[in-house]
Amino acid sequence: AGAFFVSSVGYYYIKNGRVIIISSLISKFVEKNPKIFGEGVEDHSRKIINLIEEGEGDKLEFKSTMRTNLHTNLTDKKMEHAALKTITAYLNSNGGTLLVGVSNEGEILGMEKDGFPDKDKLNLHFTNLIKTCIGSEYLPFIGHDLITINGKSVLKIECLQSDKRVFLKAGNGEEFYVRNGPSSVKLEGSSLVDYIHNKFNRTGSL
Repeated sequence: AGAFFVSSVGYYYIKNGRVIIISSLISKFVEKNPKIFGEGVEDHSRKIINLIEEGEGDKLEFKSTMRTNLHTNLTDKKMEHAALKTITAYLNSNGGTLLVGVSNEGEILGMEKDGFPDKDKLNLHFTNLIKTCIGSEYLPFIGHDLITINGKSVLKIECLQSDKRVFLKAGNGEEFYVRNGPSSVKLEGSSLVDYIHNKFNRTGSL
């Protein structure tokens, strides 16, 4: 049943030139229906553990929390901004995975410090962040799921490469980030113009 669904829907979207969006849809369908594809919860958790063991890199980054500063135990907009920087950089580069609830050293801390009462509240908060700070049009390029590992919750955020430039709203302005190794780098001035020209304008995207 799962194979038939993916094949049928995939054929329709690929035929109509919407490969990027269908990739995101298929990933979400597989993650939400692991039994259809023969993958249990333990298998999914093991995949995340294997990712963590690989360590941070060009397409993998860890964040301890989504919105809580662990030094003050208070909600801090800087924490959200740090996560959004990484997501924007993935969209502007070659995609990647962000794991929230994991320290820089790879220790699974969980997201409990963020104080979300349930998964639905977390999903709503994250979706609103993307809509407000990046843009609703990029939601199809960003998939997320809350995974329980050893009794702790880790938010897995997977980003596809965007087909047009993506800016992060910050204060009264906008910021542009790309990946450089395991870091998200802010581009400005001529570096920003050159990157956008070489990465996007060649394909006609503005």
